[in-house]
Amino acid sequence: MESRLAVFGIALFAAGILLLAFLLRRVFKRIRYQESGDPRLKPPRGVNILLVILALICIVLSQGFFWMSSQLEFFRPLNDDGNIGRLSVERTADPIRSLEIRYVPASNDSVNIENMFYLSGDSWRLSGEIIKFKLAREYLRLPERCYKTVEFDGRFIAQRSPSSTGELFHSKQLEGGPSKAFELFRDSEYFKWFAEVDSFSSDFVTTEGTKGYEVAIKSDGKIEIR
Repeated sequence: MESRLAVFGIALFAAGILLLAFLLRRVFKRIRYQESGDPRLKPPRGVNILLVILALICIVLSQGFFWMSSQLEFFRPLNDDGNIGRLSVERTADPIRSLEIRYVPASNDSVNIENMFYLSGDSWRLSGEIIKFKLAREYLRLPERCYKTVEFDGRFIAQRSPSSTGELFHSKQLEGGPSKAFELFRDSEYFKWFAEVDSFSSDFVTTEGTKGYEVAIKSDGKIEIR
């Protein structure tokens, strides 16, 4: 997904640079014509300011595509079944690293890299971001919806162990963290035509022993953990 945006960015950047080079060639031709002073030579055409503006627009738009590509690096297409990943949670005897969590995002676009980390507590929850592409997605071949699991949180639902005197692992952000693109589409009215966003978060789940979970986003936007 992000690679397609990068390709569009490269194409726009190349078009802008080539157009500027073409216009610069015209400038050099006019300089040589003026220096020659030969009236028999036909004066070359001047530089059209509209073409200069068009070239600059292409270059600026290309930077936007590059930025968007970097911000969507960790987003995955959200399929019709809403499945976003699988979890393995193990309750340990360590009062600080009391939850060992292994999370693998589920998507055709995923390389299935496992995230492994620890949280403090007897319960956990996850949260993330959803981007819903609109009009431009048909031209840019973007998925209708994509998701990113951003963070896991841990807490003690029951009484905290008296031996847990060290620094607690309250939360863990996954690679990439919150997306600036998500914030842009959420806070700016000028880009609503391109995409809208939503967030998701599960309730806290208490785990005893070791247990595996499948996580999905239902049609109403709620998280289903089974």
